[in-house]
Amino acid sequence: AFTKFIRLNSTEYEVKLVDTAGQDEYSIFPLQYSMDFHGYVLVY
Repeated sequence: AFTKFIRLNSTEYEVKLVDTAGQDEYSIFPLQYSMDFHGYVLVY
């Protein structure tokens, strides 16, 4: 996983990129990535 913190208009955001590579342990919306988030970017 790649994590970067970005500050925009005095608000700090955490951007986390996870390359699942088709791994089953990363379902489409795993619980650990479904709490306190603002959105997903899905790339196929």
